[in-house]
Amino acid sequence: MAATLHLSLLTPERSLFEGAVEYVEVPGTVGYLGVLAHHAPLVTGLARGTLTVREAGGATQRWPVSGGFFEVSHNRATVLADGVGEGAAG
Repeated sequence: MAATLHLSLLTPERSLFEGAVEYVEVPGTVGYLGVLAHHAPLVTGLARGTLTVREAGGATQRWPVSGGFFEVSHNRATVLADGVGEGAAG
């Protein structure tokens, strides 16, 4: 099993996802950014695009996001999205 990190996907209205993931790909303001477990700390803005998450065990979730911020620190990732569409298993 691949190493995991903890992901929180939040909007101003609610928490959409909370759990262990193997991989997160976000639409950064200068292009897509992929993050694995134990990534170096970072904070970046989000652009409009697709957030992709590979959960522990291999299931993939995708959500359209409309901007916000992404933070990684101490093996935890947080997406603070302005808006998020409905998730779709991939």
